[in-house]
Amino acid sequence: MTLATHTAIGAGIGFSVGNPALGFVLGFASHLLVDMIPHGDSELAKKLRVHKKKKLPMTLITIDAIAALFITMLFFNIDGSPSNLALTAAIAGSVLPDLLIGIYDVTKTKYLRWFNRLHFFFHDFILIRHKDVKLGYSLIGQAGLIALLFNLV
Repeated sequence: MTLATHTAIGAGIGFSVGNPALGFVLGFASHLLVDMIPHGDSELAKKLRVHKKKKLPMTLITIDAIAALFITMLFFNIDGSPSNLALTAAIAGSVLPDLLIGIYDVTKTKYLRWFNRLHFFFHDFILIRHKDVKLGYSLIGQAGLIALLFNLV
């Protein structure tokens, strides 16, 4: 899924639960569960693995984008209101898995190897049994989901 989709789902969770700890945990879990839905990125992932020269820059861009999101959320939460804190925590939980994967890709640290395996267990769960969808269809579906979440919230 795109970071925008994970962020929108996390925001929806944060608005719904109102509890920062629960929002973070549910946001984190939502990332793994939503990644199980085929979302058209399997060919992109293969290309990155084949053309390893592009993998490091793309990984660093991902880490930078997620770090920017975390910084933005921290500024958004300056007033410390419980609803803002729950929203921030749920969004942080929903994008943290991709940040951890990016850090693992760059460092190959043994401390994140288990999470890399766990993440791709969920990510590839259905893809191993069925085919991926076309990326264009996936992006249209994700845009529709984001629009639906904005209307619900």
